[in-house]
Amino acid sequence: MRLALLAIPAVRSALSLEINRDIEYHAAIASTQDRARALAASGSGPRVVVADHQTAGQGTRGRPWHAPAGTSLLASWLFRPAPAEPGLFALLAGVAVSRALQRLGLRDASLKWPNDVEAGHKKVAGALAHATTDGEGGSLVLGIGVNAHQQLEDFPPELRGTATSLALAGHTVDRLVLFVDLTRELERVAAPSERQPALDEWRRRSTLLGREVEVTREGRPVVRGVARDIAEDGALLVESERVVVGDVRVIA
Repeated sequence: MRLALLAIPAVRSALSLEINRDIEYHAAIASTQDRARALAASGSGPRVVVADHQTAGQGTRGRPWHAPAGTSLLASWLFRPAPAEPGLFALLAGVAVSRALQRLGLRDASLKWPNDVEAGHKKVAGALAHATTDGEGGSLVLGIGVNAHQQLEDFPPELRGTATSLALAGHTVDRLVLFVDLTRELERVAAPSERQPALDEWRRRSTLLGREVEVTREGRPVVRGVARDIAEDGALLVESERVVVGDVRVIA
């Protein structure tokens, strides 16, 4: 798998210059997100931590992220200063992922609030954001996992009905090319001037807007109604309610 080329210092150095941020590569690591947050705490500048395998990958609200070695793009980008609040930037990251995938052939990626990218109505990628504050604009760590090469049997049984990969969607993708394209798209949506176009694109790609949904927290329904829009801060507007956290499913 060409992502492992990042283990070669000359390759890593050349790509670092191309994407304008340092690259830290691990064949295996507990979590790219934890490592990038540690770098942020130490005062590191813009950097990206990439791994071929995670032994303790994280999803939303502490859920595990399952990915056999060599099957996914797993990376965490450190932004300094923070380009937006975590919830908003995780949402904008979905647009960046969709754009990168479109360039590689997947033209119909859709977005499910708050941070899922879908292919054929199944999750193919997700984002997770954490921010810190300081007197200089703070920092934000954005972790993204993209299922690239998995076959159905690579997913846990409980996820096989809701998860997919680029391979299962009919696309053979070089993870190294995807990494570079995605980094460029993330830098693009991080620019304040690009926020409104990215939000508009999120709306066009949304699987929820205009449909009746139910929002649950810890398994309990909290809001039900038509998903009307997303706010400028990334909140989901269900009827007159602002939803900033929760699991959402379409009812009709």
